[in-house]
Amino acid sequence: MPDAELLRSTAEPEAVISEIVRSADPACEGIDVAAVLQAVFRQRPQLRMLAEVLQAKPGLLTSGCPEGPRAIERLVRALREAGAGQLVLPRCGDCGRERPLTGLGDGARICTACSNHRNTRANPCVICGSTTLAGRDRAGRPRCRAHPPWGTTDPAQELAKLIAASHFGISAATAQQAVRSVERTRPGQLRLLWALEDIPGLLTGRGAEGPPTISALAQALIHRGARGVVVPSCPFCQRATNLKQRRDGLRCCGPCWNDTKIATCAACGRVRPIGGRRFDGHPVCGTCRQHDPFNHRPCSVCGEMRFRNVRTDDGGVCAACRQIPTAICATCGKRGPCHFANTEAPKCLPCSAKGRAEAVCTACGKRRRVNNRTATGQPLCGNCGNEPKPCAGCGGNFRTSGRTPEGEPLCQTCWSKHPAAHRPCTQCASVERLYRNGQCADCTRAADLRDVLSPSGDLIRPELEPVFEALLKPPPRSVLHWIHKMPARRAVLQALATERGPVTHEFLDRFAAARSVEYLRAALVAAGALPARDEQLARLERWLTATVARVSSVEERRILRNYTNWQPLRRLRRLPAGQLVTHGRAETVRVEIRNVARLLEWLYDGGATLGTCTQDQVDAWLSDGPSTCATVRGFLLWTSRRGHSRPLTAPVISNYFTARTIGKDRRWALVRRLVHDEQLPVVDRAAGLLLLLFAQPVGRISRLTTDHIVDRGDTLALKLGRVPAEIPAPLDDLIRQLAERRDGRAATVPIEEPKWLFHSIYPGQPIDPHTLGRRLKTIGVPPQLARHASLMDIASELPAVVISRLLGFHQSTGDNWIRESQGFSADYAAEVSRR
Repeated sequence: MPDAELLRSTAEPEAVISEIVRSADPACEGIDVAAVLQAVFRQRPQLRMLAEVLQAKPGLLTSGCPEGPRAIERLVRALREAGAGQLVLPRCGDCGRERPLTGLGDGARICTACSNHRNTRANPCVICGSTTLAGRDRAGRPRCRAHPPWGTTDPAQELAKLIAASHFGISAATAQQAVRSVERTRPGQLRLLWALEDIPGLLTGRGAEGPPTISALAQALIHRGARGVVVPSCPFCQRATNLKQRRDGLRCCGPCWNDTKIATCAACGRVRPIGGRRFDGHPVCGTCRQHDPFNHRPCSVCGEMRFRNVRTDDGGVCAACRQIPTAICATCGKRGPCHFANTEAPKCLPCSAKGRAEAVCTACGKRRRVNNRTATGQPLCGNCGNEPKPCAGCGGNFRTSGRTPEGEPLCQTCWSKHPAAHRPCTQCASVERLYRNGQCADCTRAADLRDVLSPSGDLIRPELEPVFEALLKPPPRSVLHWIHKMPARRAVLQALATERGPVTHEFLDRFAAARSVEYLRAALVAAGALPARDEQLARLERWLTATVARVSSVEERRILRNYTNWQPLRRLRRLPAGQLVTHGRAETVRVEIRNVARLLEWLYDGGATLGTCTQDQVDAWLSDGPSTCATVRGFLLWTSRRGHSRPLTAPVISNYFTARTIGKDRRWALVRRLVHDEQLPVVDRAAGLLLLLFAQPVGRISRLTTDHIVDRGDTLALKLGRVPAEIPAPLDDLIRQLAERRDGRAATVPIEEPKWLFHSIYPGQPIDPHTLGRRLKTIGVPPQLARHASLMDIASELPAVVISRLLGFHQSTGDNWIRESQGFSADYAAEVSRR
C-alpha cells in the first residue's frame, strides 16, 4: 500500500471512508456519511482503523463476511438505517445469523450467544463436567450451578461473622448489611471472604493488599458505627481515596498509577507521563499530543482545526470555544464559570486551580502547586517550570506566553501582538486576541458586567443602566481587570447591585478610603452616569468633619464647627460659577484648622479653655511651634468678635517674595535643561517651561485645554490672558504633542469637552496641581520659587498692563511685582496710555 494512501487514511479518515462507502453503494450519494460517522464513532482512532481496514478490503461492506473489526458492523447498520440499499451486515461466523457480533472466535466475528457457548464448552465443571458455569473456586477452577464455589453457605453471612469476630463493635447483622450494600453478587462476596481470610488486616490498614472493594466496605462499616476500621490509603502518596489500580503488587490511586506510565516523549524529548501516541506508535506527552496537527479536528463552534477539548453532540469544541456554565461556587460562594455546575458542589476556576496537588518544588525547594515536571518526573512549581527563554520577537529573556506557528517562544508582550494570537470571536466575529471561552474582551466584558451588577441572576435594575453603559466605554480589558483583579472596585459594583435607588456621590463616599473608587467615580462622571461635583471641596468637607470630631471639649468642638462652616467653607462655596476649589486653597484651610485643633488640644491638656485663655498662653504656644502656627490668627479674631474668648490675636505671616526666589543663572539653567533634555517626559518639560518663561502658576497650567491654543501653522500662541501670547520653539512643539496625545489611563473614557493638555489618571479630569508640582520638584524645578523668579524678571521689563493682558494676572498684581522688582512704575504705564 502506498505511503500516501496510508497517510491520507490517518489524516482524513472521514473522507476516505465516505469515498469507499459511496463507491460500494451509489445510494449513499444522498447520505451525509460524515454526519453518520460523527454520530456513531466518538473517537478518532476508531475512524483511522476503519479507514485502514476498508482500504485493504472494501468488499467487507457488501460481502457479509464476519471479518475485520466490529466497527464495520456498526457502520453498515447506521448507513442502512439512513437509506443504504446494497450494504450487507456481516453474519455470525458460527450460526450465520445477523446479530451484533461482540465476540471473536477462530479469526471470525461471532455473536454473543455463540461466544457464550464457546466459553462454557471450554470450561467444564471440575466435579461433574457440566457446562453451566457459575463461578470459580479458590484455585481458579470452573464450577457449575449444581456445584457452586460457595457450596451450601451464604458468603455474606460468613463474611459478616468474620467481621463481627474482629472486635469492631458491630453485630453480624449490621456487618451483613454493610457487605450486601457494597457487593450484591455471591461471587464478589466470596472473593471478599477469601481476601479477609488470607489477610486479616485488610480492614485495619492493609487494604492496599486486597481487592478494590475493601475501600467501599471499610467506609460502609465506619458509617454503621464500626470502631477501629481504617479506610485504606494509597501506599505511594498516602491519600485516602479509591484504590482501583495496581502498582508493584499493591492497590494505588489513579495519579500514582499514571506515574508508572512515564516515557521519553518522541516530540519534545522530555521524560513525562504518556498522554497518547503518534501515528507511528511512539509515545508523546499530553502537551505535545494537543499541539500535534495529527490530533486536530474542526471545532464545531469556530471551525478551526484544533484539538477538541470537550465532546459535544455536534462533535466537539476547542479550549478557546469551550463554554463553562455559570453557578455559585460551593467553596468561595462567588458566582462565575464553574466546573460541576449541574451538581450540588460546583467549583469555580480559581478554586479548582487552588485545589491542585501540592508538593515540594525540586528547583526552589518551596511547597507549591505542581505545574510542571522535570525530565525525570520530579515536581516543579509554575515559576520554575516555565524558565525564561530568549523571546523570538524582542530578543529579551522572558517566560514563554505563546509560540509562533514554527514553535519559537514569545514573551507576553510579543505574543499579544503576534497574528497567531488573534482569532475570530465566536460571538461578534472580530479578529483579535481572545479573552475567554472563544470570546473577545469586549463581549466578555458585557457578560461579566451583567453578572456583577445582577448577582441574583435577574435583570439589571433600571437605576444601574447608566452605570452599565458608562463601563462599556473604557477599554474592555481594563474593566475586566477591575472586576476580577481589584476587590475594592468589584465590592463597589456588587454593593451598587444590592442597593436601592439611583447611584449617588454619597453612596460612593462610603468607600472613600479606597483610591480605586475615586477612579471609578471619575469614569462614571466622565460618561454621564454621575453629575460632576467639586471633588477638592468634598474631600475637604470630609476631612474637616473628622478633624473637628477629634477636639476633646464639646463646647470648643461646636465653636470650631461653626467657624469652619461660616468662614473658610463659606468663602470656598461662594467662588464664581465654574471656578473649582484648587488643591492650594484646600491645603491652606487644612493647615489653619489643623493648627487651631492643636491649640485647643494644648489648652485642654493644660487645664484651660478657649474662654479662659490669655494672650500670654497664646504667645507661649506660638513660640514653641513653627511659623505656620500663626495661621490661627483668623480663628482668634473671629472668636474675639463673637465673644467666645478674650481679645486674642496672632502675628501676620508676611511674604517676602524677593527672599523666596531663585537666581537668574539657575532659572536659565533650568530653562536650557528643559529645552534640550529629551529624556524628560513631555508633560514635565512643557509645564516647567510655562512656569519658568511665562510665570504661570501650577494650578492654572493644570487646567489648560486645547481651546487655549491658537495654532497658525508656522507659529503657535496660547491664551493665557486677554491677548494670546506667542510661544517660542521648542515649547510650541511640546504643546502640539500634548494636544495630540490622547493615550494613558485618563483617555479610557472618550471625552469630547474639555480636552485637557495635562490630563489626570482619572478620566475626564485635569492633572492635580499638587501632583504636577511634585513632578516638577522631582526634576529640580521648585514651582513657587521658580515662578517668583520668572515674575521678577518679567516685571522688570514689562509694564503692569502688558503683564495683565498677556499672562492673565490682575493689573494690581502686576503693580505689586513691579514695585518688588523696582522696575517700571504705574506712572510709566499712565504716560504710555496718554501717548
